[in-house]
Amino acid sequence: MGRTQPSLTRIIDLEFEKLDKIANKLRDEELAEIIREAKKNVRKIEEAAQDELIDPLEVILLAFLISNRLRNRRNT
Repeated sequence: MGRTQPSLTRIIDLEFEKLDKIANKLRDEELAEIIREAKKNVRKIEEAAQDELIDPLEVILLAFLISNRLRNRRNT
């Protein structure tokens, strides 16, 4: 496994904390599960993009897209 930038990782973690709080306030368990699934893909994306200029929100967006694709595959 490669190394990720600690600053990028910290910013991404902070953004996910915000999303977790929103899901909790909404009492939306499905949203909370989607967020948990997206978190599983974040480090892989960070490692893949380590030589690229990438915004933390782009990493989060990719994590959600990958999680959605994986979820769709499981449901078919």
